[in-house]
Amino acid sequence: MEGQLKSTQQQIIDLLMSTQRTGMDNLISYLIKERFFEAPASTKYHGCYTGGLAAHSLGVFNLLVDCCPPDIAISHGHGEKPLPITNDTLKIATLLHDVCKIGAYIGSEKPYRYNRANPKGHALLSLIRIKKFIELTELEDLMIRYHMGIYGLHEFYSESDWQTGEYPLRGDHSKDATMSKEESQKARYGKSLKNAWNHNPVVKLMYFCDEQETLHSKS
Repeated sequence: MEGQLKSTQQQIIDLLMSTQRTGMDNLISYLIKERFFEAPASTKYHGCYTGGLAAHSLGVFNLLVDCCPPDIAISHGHGEKPLPITNDTLKIATLLHDVCKIGAYIGSEKPYRYNRANPKGHALLSLIRIKKFIELTELEDLMIRYHMGIYGLHEFYSESDWQTGEYPLRGDHSKDATMSKEESQKARYGKSLKNAWNHNPVVKLMYFCDEQETLHSKS
């Protein structure tokens, strides 16, 4: 077990450092200090063991690379401002999408308990933590923000108006009668799950790979 933990940790560190993203060394130091590589991925479901979070993250990376190999030209849906897909983006989005789970669970074995003192949030919390150390491209932000797919729709809902939440299904709330069609499209770009999936299918692939790896870990 100890050997596997160290192997997974080194693989992730090597992949992240290969991006040469400014601040990455500080982010990795944070991951080590906060025991990202020892953390479980859930309380009693997928990856509910020491090192489960890192194993899950590496698994999602491997799946997404198989679906979208580096330097391959893939469709961008309707192509409204298609964003470049790079190998660095695949590494950063997959390997860091769940840093929100650092400190999320308490215990030494299954079943773990939720740490009520940990900040609330999932995708948004991951983005907040990551951006303390490195800058993300627009596509990396979208891939991490929407990696929960339909399961993340509830996360940022406002009780008073579900469509004005930060993570709505549709972005129609951004429309303005005074805007031109082009201005309206620009205002809505990436502001909803539907929009992000429609214009950059790799965001949807990220979700499917996360789900596939989760199901594999459960089996």
